[in-house]
Amino acid sequence: MEDIRLYDFKRSEKFSIENLKHLIQVSEEFCKTSNMQITYETKNKTFKMGLDRSSQVSYGELIEKIDNNSLVVEYNICPVVENLTLFIDKSVALSLVDLLLGGNGVIEDLRRELTNIDLELIKYLIQNLLKRIYIPYEYESISIVNIYTNSVQYQGLSNKDIVFNSFIKVNLENEAIGDMVICMPYKNLGHIVNSLMYKEIDEICCDRDIDIETNEIFNSVKNVKVDVCAILGSTNISINDLINLESGDVVLLNQKINDEIKLSVGDEFIYKAKPGLIGMKKGVEISDIVNEER
Repeated sequence: MEDIRLYDFKRSEKFSIENLKHLIQVSEEFCKTSNMQITYETKNKTFKMGLDRSSQVSYGELIEKIDNNSLVVEYNICPVVENLTLFIDKSVALSLVDLLLGGNGVIEDLRRELTNIDLELIKYLIQNLLKRIYIPYEYESISIVNIYTNSVQYQGLSNKDIVFNSFIKVNLENEAIGDMVICMPYKNLGHIVNSLMYKEIDEICCDRDIDIETNEIFNSVKNVKVDVCAILGSTNISINDLINLESGDVVLLNQKINDEIKLSVGDEFIYKAKPGLIGMKKGVEISDIVNEER
């Protein structure tokens, strides 16, 4: 006989198990990409986000677990879904602001009120984090509608609305400093949630993570100067001949004037090239790439 499970009509479940699996993976990917973005923006590797727990509850139950002083970021994924929210503990918000301004993220006075400049910095950072959230639909933009300085100001949902929520633990220097909470109401996701396939995320987000990491590395090194050397030819001579070389002596190289020359970057032979003139200056024209992967 199958186990009998009591059903609580006061707390009806809207999201299926498959829905929850998909949304949990969305939350996990949000943590991964956010960690990369925050490290890039703040140059601090000790600020880390990690998924703690996820569930579906009524909005009223969720609010009871959230500090009234938490920031509420309301955003839309246009034109797919509206009225999504991200709750950020004040301690986390202040730490992010301090990191963005070059500090170490450690906040001594948590009673300090957030200024308009603080809110603009938070908006800038969260906008960049939300751009990386996994969306399996075509959409025009992800835009922040408003930022509320406490949870009481936000009135977009009623206490009876069923929401999916993910509590994300935030650590700094391996110490917990607060939470972020993803909140997605069923009434806004109902028209698309059943078509979400959680298996899609693995391959797509893996490729995207590689692209993100590659782009960030490139942005960090693209202005670094490297030595480029065109090797016209080479020859072997004795030490005695080298010592006796004088002005006007001719040294025979191992290749002809019309042969392709080697063009190295650093110590690596990367290109083949042909010598020529660029205006009144001597130069080389790349004719082939020796190693396409490089």
